[in-house]
Amino acid sequence: MIELLELGYELCGTYRRGKAGEPTRYHADPLMTTRQLAQFLRMNPGMHGAKRAQRALSYIAKGAESPREAKCALLFGLPVALGGYGLGIPLMGYEVECTGEAYAIAETRMLRCDLFWPSARLAMEYQSRAFHEGELHRARDSRRVNALRAMGIDVVLVTDNELESLFACDTIAQSMLRVLGKRNRTCVRNARDRKLKLRRQLGLPLEPRRTFEAVGSPSHFGEE
Repeated sequence: MIELLELGYELCGTYRRGKAGEPTRYHADPLMTTRQLAQFLRMNPGMHGAKRAQRALSYIAKGAESPREAKCALLFGLPVALGGYGLGIPLMGYEVECTGEAYAIAETRMLRCDLFWPSARLAMEYQSRAFHEGELHRARDSRRVNALRAMGIDVVLVTDNELESLFACDTIAQSMLRVLGKRNRTCVRNARDRKLKLRRQLGLPLEPRRTFEAVGSPSHFGEE
């Protein structure tokens, strides 16, 4: 189902994954909304794979701007039974209108949150190597994060290195669950195996990178 979910995020997002080694294209118009996708499935109940697609629909969010933003949403948002951390599927590309104080920091009227959990006013900013390198990008990111925090929004930053590290993702998820007021334990059997399977399906490494090994061994997040 993960391949189907990634396709759904792409259809409802603003990127197009390249084929046969071609680069991903960004800033594209969404091909459909989640509402249109749901309507299509209702009108074609006998279509091959329709039931599986209907089950997947509840985990698809519109507005992802990159494949890795979609991976973040699935990795952190899917239930533990499907290998995720159980935070719930976030809103993607959520726009927040700046207060006067936030405007003074960011110098813009609207700020975009890559991933946003509105019930806890919790945002995740994915900082890719491609689009967040260099002093100008770092200064812009700092202003945006500080402006969001000035409005009472908790912000979690996730880099490529952290997304590719099992241990780092475990640690980030634990801190986010505390903000969301959720438990970080579950009675789901084989939780670790499910988590490793999801990372494999998403094309993410299964073990932490060497830079995290000095901190401690990988945790067994989500296991009794």
